[in-house]
Amino acid sequence: MELEQREGTMAAVGFEEFSAPPGSELALPPLFGGHILESELETEVEFVSGGLGSSGLRERDEEEEAARGRRRRQRELNRRKYQALGRRCREIEQVNERVLNRLHQVQRITRRLQQERRFLMRVLDSYGDDYRASQFTIVLEELRC
Repeated sequence: MELEQREGTMAAVGFEEFSAPPGSELALPPLFGGHILESELETEVEFVSGGLGSSGLRERDEEEEAARGRRRRQRELNRRKYQALGRRCREIEQVNERVLNRLHQVQRITRRLQQERRFLMRVLDSYGDDYRASQFTIVLEELRC
């Protein structure tokens, strides 16, 4: 068979030109450096008596639709989880702000009490009071209800 070449089309080559001698492996046409493209190896065609199997196409369509449904449900589930995490983060941030505000409030109270204590110690020292040597007893009573 002759090599035919037209503008805009691929060259047609007869199969006899690539046949291998008996006993050897089937020779492949030298397209793309003699290698078959991986995409050509992955194509699946189901032959049933009477042509292409329409039931196989329907099954494949059903499988693809089921996979789309699973992906859609997974996206919805992920979206709900994301929103719940966002709400929980905002709640935690609010709690943290309250705790931080309380901490600053306690620090201010502590600083003021320390200032008052230092002032009282200076006043007592100026009076000559021996408050450091005195015993300080705190009576703790149990509360009975």
